[in-house]
Amino acid sequence: MKRLAALVAVVATALSLSPTAQAAPRADDSIAGITGVGVHNAYVQATFPWMIDALESGASMLEIDVWQNFLGSRAYWVGHDPVGNVNNCSSATTFAALRTGSRNQSLQTCLRNLRLWHDQNPNHAPVVLKLELKNGFDGRAGFGPAQFDTVLTTALGAGAILHPAEVKGSAASLDTAVRTGGWPSRESLRGKFVVLVETGAFEAGNPFDNYDTDLEYADHLIGLNAAGKLASATMFTTINGASATDPRVGERGGARAPWYVTFDGNASSWYAGSTAFYTSNNYLVVMVEAHAVAPAIDGRNPTVQQATDKVQQLAAHGATIVSSDWTNPQIVSLTTPRS
Repeated sequence: MKRLAALVAVVATALSLSPTAQAAPRADDSIAGITGVGVHNAYVQATFPWMIDALESGASMLEIDVWQNFLGSRAYWVGHDPVGNVNNCSSATTFAALRTGSRNQSLQTCLRNLRLWHDQNPNHAPVVLKLELKNGFDGRAGFGPAQFDTVLTTALGAGAILHPAEVKGSAASLDTAVRTGGWPSRESLRGKFVVLVETGAFEAGNPFDNYDTDLEYADHLIGLNAAGKLASATMFTTINGASATDPRVGERGGARAPWYVTFDGNASSWYAGSTAFYTSNNYLVVMVEAHAVAPAIDGRNPTVQQATDKVQQLAAHGATIVSSDWTNPQIVSLTTPRS
């Protein structure tokens, strides 16, 4: 009896120290029905030394900040500030060399890193790329939505991207499609990048730019759809700063509203109210700064147990992506059904 009691005690202790068991996503779960983990500013060298480290972490979402240098070098920069390229992307031209070469590369070179990894791992789980366009588009200078579509298609390959047209299908709009189950299953999206584009903080605060990135890309989708050319669109226009109530009002309402099916916002703001509107309509919901939701945990190095509990907590509140500065592969590779 003493031995049995001791064995029970050991097992109980092991269970108490191990991460909470996760429900396994089903193969037919749509990408909107599964909660994964995203990495904030995945291009930062202090976050991952090389971009390939971010890709191989197993994260469901990687965030990349993009500056479009309309007037200077006429190039797309990747970095947090408008001082040029400051990132972990390698100049390598082969997969084997992706942890060598020089870093601080252009957007096109960063995308080449993704392509080299993708070509080496063609059956990879879908990766959401959240592109925050810091200073927006400028079609007059050759940096408009159509040109950006071309950059992505050229760098990644059309077949590696989930296009809005594939989700819309024969429905009248993206909204109609996703409400009726238009999102593909996560399993069917192996080998795909799902690209979200949103207004950056700099542009949002720029009093001389009232035509925000998400508005401009929504109009781009509307125009392409009317012309029968929606297949050339590569990104899902995303509202940055969404919360519990429908944000598709004012400029984002009317004819634009049916083209918003992906939403991004602070996790604490999401958690302050109901997300039933988003979950009932099968929208994608990105919750950033997830670690700050009570009970708060470390934003960089929580325990696996703490992060697992947080992911499940926010999955139960409707998150599709739970994002923070976590980098531990045991954490960022977590997935669970969205409740």
